[in-house]
Amino acid sequence: MPRPDVWFERKLDVQDGQGVVFTPHPEELATSISVEVRDLATEVTAKDLPDLDKGFLKGLRSVPGSNIEQHEVFQSAYHIGVEAQQTFDDAGQRRRRWIRVLYNQTKQARLIAQGASVEEFDRLRPLFAPCMTTFLFGDLWPEPTGA
Repeated sequence: MPRPDVWFERKLDVQDGQGVVFTPHPEELATSISVEVRDLATEVTAKDLPDLDKGFLKGLRSVPGSNIEQHEVFQSAYHIGVEAQQTFDDAGQRRRRWIRVLYNQTKQARLIAQGASVEEFDRLRPLFAPCMTTFLFGDLWPEPTGA
């Protein structure tokens, strides 16, 4: 996943998985890009998308002050997923974030790009876009065979 070179990297504690968060300031997480990956131990297919989408939207709507501004369900040759851009209330501040949840076989990746404010998100959106849209699961292509 591409990310800003000058941002600070911190590990995320992810139950049954691994994660990392990148921030422009070492101690502040309100503006960040994060990715969490876990193995669900069950294969997810395109047939599951309606149920995944329903749960995804239900979760987003449960956030205080939630307003879902954009939403999409998609599938490609490499993964299936759901995504949304959302504004919400957090610690007295109106924030905006972009959430993508991707599935490839039994693996789930959750990517979040968030601005400390709506204005900060809008300013950083051109930086967030390649980070959010070019993520690839490892081992997508088979190892080359001998010549």
